Amino acid sequence: MSLPKAMWIVPHTHWDREWYEPHDVFRARLVAMLDGLLTMLEREPAYKFTLDGQSAAIDDYLELRPEETERVKAAVARGQLALGPFQILLDEFCCDGETIVRNLEHGIRSARRLGGEMRVGYLPDMFGHAAQTPQILRGFGIADASLWRGAPASVDKHAFLWEALDGSSVRVEYLWDGYGSALKLFEPLEKLPELIDGYLNENASWFDGEAVAGWYGTDHMAPRSDLVQILRGYEGDVELTIGTVEEVVASRDHSPEALGALPRVRGELRSHARGNLLPGVFSIRTNLKAAMSAAERALTTAERLDAWLGGPSRTAFFERGWGLVIESTAHDSVTGCGVDSTADEVESRLKVAAQTADGAVDISLGALGAVAPVGAVAAFNQSGYRRPVQAELVVEGAPSSSALQVVEAMPTVIGDERLASRDLPKIIRRIHGQELFGKHIRSWNWDDDELEFVVADHTAGDFDLADFAAVLHDKMASSEPDHEFHVITRVPESSRVVVSGWADGISAVALGAETAVAPEAPVAVDGTTLDNSLVRTEVAADGTVTVTDLRNGTSIADALRLVDDGDRGDSYNFGPLEGSITDAKSVEVTVTERGPLRGRILIRRTFELPVGVDPDDRSKRLTEVAEQVVDTDLEIRADEPFVRVTVSLTNQVRDHRLRVLIPTLASGLDGSASAGQYGTTKRGRDAEGGWGEFPVPTFPATRWVSAGGVSALLDKLVEYEVVDGEEGRPDDLALTVLRSVGLMSVNVHPLRDEPAGSQLPAPGAQYLGRKVELSFAIDLDPEATVANADTFRFTPVVAKGLGGQRAEPEVGLRTEGVVALESLRRVPGGLEARFVNYSDQSAPLRVATEGAWVVTDLTGAVSSDPVDPFSLEVGPGQIVTLRRKS
Repeated sequence: MSLPKAMWIVPHTHWDREWYEPHDVFRARLVAMLDGLLTMLEREPAYKFTLDGQSAAIDDYLELRPEETERVKAAVARGQLALGPFQILLDEFCCDGETIVRNLEHGIRSARRLGGEMRVGYLPDMFGHAAQTPQILRGFGIADASLWRGAPASVDKHAFLWEALDGSSVRVEYLWDGYGSALKLFEPLEKLPELIDGYLNENASWFDGEAVAGWYGTDHMAPRSDLVQILRGYEGDVELTIGTVEEVVASRDHSPEALGALPRVRGELRSHARGNLLPGVFSIRTNLKAAMSAAERALTTAERLDAWLGGPSRTAFFERGWGLVIESTAHDSVTGCGVDSTADEVESRLKVAAQTADGAVDISLGALGAVAPVGAVAAFNQSGYRRPVQAELVVEGAPSSSALQVVEAMPTVIGDERLASRDLPKIIRRIHGQELFGKHIRSWNWDDDELEFVVADHTAGDFDLADFAAVLHDKMASSEPDHEFHVITRVPESSRVVVSGWADGISAVALGAETAVAPEAPVAVDGTTLDNSLVRTEVAADGTVTVTDLRNGTSIADALRLVDDGDRGDSYNFGPLEGSITDAKSVEVTVTERGPLRGRILIRRTFELPVGVDPDDRSKRLTEVAEQVVDTDLEIRADEPFVRVTVSLTNQVRDHRLRVLIPTLASGLDGSASAGQYGTTKRGRDAEGGWGEFPVPTFPATRWVSAGGVSALLDKLVEYEVVDGEEGRPDDLALTVLRSVGLMSVNVHPLRDEPAGSQLPAPGAQYLGRKVELSFAIDLDPEATVANADTFRFTPVVAKGLGGQRAEPEVGLRTEGVVALESLRRVPGGLEARFVNYSDQSAPLRVATEGAWVVTDLTGAVSSDPVDPFSLEVGPGQIVTLRRKS
C-alpha cells in the first residue's frame, strides 16, 4: 500500500463553553486566547484556525471585545479563521429536532455577519449523533460533516457517507483518531520527521494514498505560536500544509464515483467502537432535561399561538427564547456532566427561556380570550391534531352536571379583620376604582358595626367609591376612635370545576359551564379502577397496575413496578452494583378524583434504601438505610385512549438509580423504536462495544419509545432499556426516573477504562432533597402513537373569556395520520410550517388548511410550485417545510 505524500495540519481548539467551570470563567480564558490568535493571524498569513464549528465562541468574545469586530472580519475574509455553521456544539439527543434547526439558523446568521460560515457540519465531540442530522444539514445546503464519536466498527476509511432516515446523505470526514490526532506528532519536537513517518505507516490503510488530515488541538487549547516556523523547518518527505476543516473537506474527491465507493452508514451513530459515548448523561440531572423540553414546548406553543392570532408580531421574544435554549444545548451543558455551578446556570437559563415564551403568550391572552364569553375560558389547541381538551375554571354555585367535574368548593371569605374607627381609611386606600383584593366589588352593606363586601371576577360596574367613602366618614364621625368594626370580604359560593370539549388542530374552543357538553367517553371509578370505555387501569394492593385498551383488547399486567439499583459511577456512566431493591415497605392506594372528566389514583410506596455507596469500598452500598417515598399518580381523562402516569419523589439517598418498568406484550424482543430529533429510530437490544467503554444498552427517547406493542409517550428526554422479564413474564421497558451520583467523573470506573474528565465533586448531582418527576403515558394502540404523543405532550393555552368578537384566525391547520406538525411560525412575508413523517412508509401529508403553500428547504429557499398540503406525498422519515405568503 502506497503511503500518503501529503498531510494537512488543522489547528483548532475544542472550546467547551461551560463544563468543569461555568461559562464566564471559561469566557475569560477564551478572550485571552482570541486576543492572541488575532495578532498571530495578522503576523503569520500562513496560519489558519478553525474555531470549533460554533459561532458562540466568537460571539462571546465580541460581546466583551466589540472593538475587535473588524479584525475578526478581516481574518475571515483572508480565509484564516473558520466560523460556524452551528451556534453551539450541541448534544443532538438532549434537545429536539427544531432546536437543531434553530441552532444552525442562529449560527449561520451570526457567522455571516462576520463574513461567512464554514460549510461543514463540524461535530467533533458530541456523545453520538442523531439519525436525522444529515437531513437537517442538507436542508441548509451543507453536504459535508466531520465527527468522531459513534461511527460503527464497519467504517475503516477516513470518510464515509452518512445517510438520514429519508435517504439523504452527507459525506463525513471521519475523525477516526479523535480531534487531537496531530498532537502526538510534535512531542518531542526533535523527532517530528520520525513521528510523522511512523504515524503514516501505522495508519496508511485509513487513507488509501489520500492526504492525511491531522487535527492539532484539544479542549480549551490555545494556538501554538511557533507552528508555522516548525513546519517550515521540517525536512521530511511529506508535504505539510496548514488548513481549516473546510479546506481539508473541500480538497477531497466529491465525484459521484468517489462518493459511491465510500462506506455507507444509515441512521444514528451510537457505536462505542472508536470513542466513548458516555450514555449516562441521558439520566443524570434529569431536571435539566425537563427544563430543556419545557422551554422547547413553551416556545413552540407561543409561536403557534402567534401565527394563529396574527396582529403585532412577537418574533423578538421567540428569538431571545430560542437563543437561550440553543446556548443550553451544548454537550457539556444540558447533559449535566459538568460541575454544580454549570448545571445551576443552565437550568436557570432554560427557565428564563420558558418565561420568555410565557411572556409572549401572556400578551396574547386578551386576543385569545375574545373567543369565549365572560365566565367561560378559551382553550387554544397548539397541536395539529384534533383532540379533547380540558380546562379548569371557577363557577358560582355548586353545579351538578355530567358535563362538569367539581374539583373543590372555593372558600367564600377572602378577608376577615377588625378595624378601629381611626383605621377605616385603610379600606379606601386598598380599593382601586371598583377593584378590591384582585376582584371587582359587586355589592357592599354596612349593618351597624359590620361591613360586608361581596366581590367577584366580574360585576355590573355600579360601585360608586364616592358614595361608599361618604358612608365610611359618617361612621368614623359618629364613633369613638377606638370603636371596633368587623370588616368581611366575601365571594359568592363557587366551585372550581373541570370542563372539557374538542378542539380542531391549531384552533381555539370556548369552554364554559353554561355550554358544557357531556364527553363521549366519560371516566368512571369503581374501587381502584379507572375506566373511560376506551382504556382501563386497575391498581393492585401491591401498587402494580393492569392497563387494558378496551377497543382492541390489548392488556398488560403487573405494570409500574419500581427497581432501585446502587450506582458507583459518575455523571457520564452508570456504575452498577449487585443487588436490586424492588419490594416496598408499605403501599397506600387512594382515589383522589372520581370523574366524570378526570379520574385519578395516587399510589404511595415507601422503600428502605441504602443511604449511599460505601466510601471505603465503592463496590457495595452502605447497610444504613433511609425511607424513600415514591408517589405514582395515575390519570385517565375523558375521551383520551391512554393512561397518564407521573412518578415523583423527593430524593433522600445517594448513589442510586431508580427505574419504573412497563411490561411489553412479548418476551425475547429483538429491539425497540424511539422518537426524537425529528425521526423514529429502530434499535437492537445491544450496543456495539469498543474503545474501552462497556456498552450498557440504555438509549435516549424524547417523544415516545415503543417495544413489543406497547408505547410510553414522553414529554422530555428519558433514558430507557428493554430488559428481560422474569421467568414467565414478558420483557419490560425500563424508564429511568432518577440517577444520583456525586462525582463529575471517576478515575476508576467499572464500565469505562479512562476518565471522562477530572474527578471533581458534584454533590448537586446527588439531587438530595430535590423533587424529581417522570411523566409519561401508557399507550396500547400502535396505530395512533404519533397523534396520542402530541396530545400527551401539549397542554392547551387557556385564557379567561372576555366576550366580544375576534377576527378570523391568521391560519387554520389540521393534521391527520403519521406526518406531524412540528413548527408553525411567522417568517418575513408569511408563514412557515414544518412537518415530519415518523413512519418508515411513504404517506400523504394530510394537512387541511387554506392558502397557497410551496415547499422550501430549511433556509426558506423555494423548491416547488404551490402544492396541495393534503395530498402531498411525504417520504419515510422525511422532513417537509412549507411556506405561505401573507
